[in-house]
Amino acid sequence: MPKPLSFTVERRVGASRDAVWEVLGDFGTEHRWTKSLEHCERDTDLVGVGTIRTCTLPKPLMGRTSVREQLTEYEPGQALAYLLEGSAGPFASASSRWSTTARPDGETIVTVEGFFTARSRVVPILVWPLARPMLRRLTRRVIGELEAFVVPRAEAARPGTP
Repeated sequence: MPKPLSFTVERRVGASRDAVWEVLGDFGTEHRWTKSLEHCERDTDLVGVGTIRTCTLPKPLMGRTSVREQLTEYEPGQALAYLLEGSAGPFASASSRWSTTARPDGETIVTVEGFFTARSRVVPILVWPLARPMLRRLTRRVIGELEAFVVPRAEAARPGTP
């Protein structure tokens, strides 16, 4: 069995953990704040382990035009993880975990981990060296989009803000 392939991206976001989680924890509405998803919807009113979101991609990625993902972990305010249904290009499985860490200065560290299982033994050698940097860039961009959405909302919600 091939060993799982993984990457981690960490980024400081200029908003409180609560403000970040208010948006991030609303699994199935990500199309509101990222360009990497055209539209999403979830199969439940409340978010929790087992919730499934189905998202349409704006352009094909790893042979897909849509994704269906199920929450496998959900700790409000702290972390969520989800598993892609089916395969993704050269990967037999793919999953992600997002977590937040409050900073003493009121900002938040957002950490995203990606986990992939290769379809064959050549994927880690030939594909992963190209896929990993691309996935890390995409993830950094998505966290930046999250921050660009969250910060103005958090500032508008502060008492005394016009």
